[in-house]
Amino acid sequence: MPDPLKNPSDTSPGTPSEMVGLAGQALENLVNQFARPLDFLRELVQNSIDAGTPRVDVWLSYNDPDATAPDATAQDGAQGMLEIHVDDWGEGMDEEIIDRQLTRMFASTKEDDLTKIGKFGIGFTSIFAIHPDAVLLRTGRHGESWELLFHQDRSFDKVAVETPIAGTQITLFKRMPRSELAHFVRESRWILHFWCEHSDTPITFWDKTTTVATPTTASADPFADFAADTPAADTPAAGGPEQINSPLAVDADFSVTHQDQGVQVVVGVASRPRYGFYNGGLTLMNTENEDVLGDHRYRIGHLRFKVKSNTLEHTLTRDSVLQDEHWKLAMDVLGDAIVLLQKALLERVGQAVLAGESLEGWHHHIAVECHTAAIHVTLAEARTTPLLRTHSGRAQTLDQLDQAYAEQGATLLFPGSGPLADALDAQGVPLFDDQVELRELLAATWRRPFFSFGKSHRQIMSADKLYFLPQHVDLRQLGPQEATLLKRCGELLSESVDGRLDLGVAVLPGDADQALIVEANTDGKLSHRSSGRWRWLPSVLQRRTLLINRLHPYFLAQVVLAGERPLTAAFGLAQAVLEREGVEGEDSFDRLVKAATLELRGEQP
Repeated sequence: MPDPLKNPSDTSPGTPSEMVGLAGQALENLVNQFARPLDFLRELVQNSIDAGTPRVDVWLSYNDPDATAPDATAQDGAQGMLEIHVDDWGEGMDEEIIDRQLTRMFASTKEDDLTKIGKFGIGFTSIFAIHPDAVLLRTGRHGESWELLFHQDRSFDKVAVETPIAGTQITLFKRMPRSELAHFVRESRWILHFWCEHSDTPITFWDKTTTVATPTTASADPFADFAADTPAADTPAAGGPEQINSPLAVDADFSVTHQDQGVQVVVGVASRPRYGFYNGGLTLMNTENEDVLGDHRYRIGHLRFKVKSNTLEHTLTRDSVLQDEHWKLAMDVLGDAIVLLQKALLERVGQAVLAGESLEGWHHHIAVECHTAAIHVTLAEARTTPLLRTHSGRAQTLDQLDQAYAEQGATLLFPGSGPLADALDAQGVPLFDDQVELRELLAATWRRPFFSFGKSHRQIMSADKLYFLPQHVDLRQLGPQEATLLKRCGELLSESVDGRLDLGVAVLPGDADQALIVEANTDGKLSHRSSGRWRWLPSVLQRRTLLINRLHPYFLAQVVLAGERPLTAAFGLAQAVLEREGVEGEDSFDRLVKAATLELRGEQP
């Protein structure tokens, strides 16, 4: 059995049949080495780049069946001839290279050259994956010019030609009905974009299948068409080539670029992560599979990035990137780029806050960075940059947010327009619109205060759940027994809590009238609904104003009791105040009992 890539005229002794069988199977494996047959286009482009070409042209043409042939149009699925051309102007090949490398498996001069992408000398065999009817290769070097015609059985004819040939031109011929042509063209374009999107070498694609192909010859000036310095368009001009390669970039909501030690990186935040690795601009991997990240997946797996370096390599199976010292260097440079991204992202969000832009998407990205990299702890900029905006439009930093949290005991959501919202806004209390992304950011930036033992998450509530506007009662409008009760109660509390509590009387709104005692804000208007203020300071360092609900049944009962036993009524109300506060310890209660006892002993029956 002859070697399928051996010149039929070579009559050198063969190998044992079992060895031939193994070699044939090995070749078959190489032919079908890629998941997509059209991946052979990448291999040919790679070989052209390695040959030093200044440009690679890929173009397709199609010859319809001869309409004058007797049966050509009478039968369904009549097949024309598709031509797939890959042209370069690189080093080309002489006879020695053809015999020793092109037509022999695994032979390559690229093994120790890091400027070459291919390392295994097996790419050319992949052209047979689409089962071409024939393959024509024209090449020249050192004053030699050659044409090789490969047949369907992979045997070939080699002929020397007198006409000089610059570089290498490869043409695959494949019979195909026109009904399949559009799909083939789309897939070819997609394959080239996927594998060659950031090639350092210009690569063009030209679909000439919409018109009848005519014989072409190499131009004396192969770069004449590219003399004009015009940017590449996303779609080709009518009847012209389109440029496949483009600058390194990612489809992201926000991104930065960084270059160091020969490694170029672009990294950004996007709705879906994706990772690209490139050598010379040709794709090694472009995937969403986190396995290519190694141990870095938990820290950077949420990002979208591309890394480009001439030292990166893919594995032999080409299903991943070789994680060697070059890969580690690239990942270090990527890590530096990510820090730059985080700082730039913070700056961009700060600009959006001040400009009045929507913050929903930005809050999500910042929250993710806080979850994965704790930038709210590691980056000082995260604490001082305005990342939030209140309902009234005031910019807020995380430090300001935490300060307000310590004062209010919660992050407050806007309760709706009305006197309460106006009063809170006048006091400078930050109120936020309730949005999913905002809650995500608040959760991600939670740092439990030192005194908040047991609190594992940030408290978020509507402002009207914590605050309300009571109707204050002027002490001069109190009845005699009410005034006496309040005065005696205040005296007892002053003795028991060292004057840290001030008492007042108010009528509470209907949705708060079940409370006996509420806490008033410093302005004397706003009040807390309950002892729900999560205070981080010990009670001995606090001074508060409490309002007693004038219509509460317990207060009314103590007013009646005060007519006969004012000290007993005052002691009961004072005890209720201490119990309501909850933060006062046994010492305060003991002092209350002592003060009441002393006064009782001095009271006349």
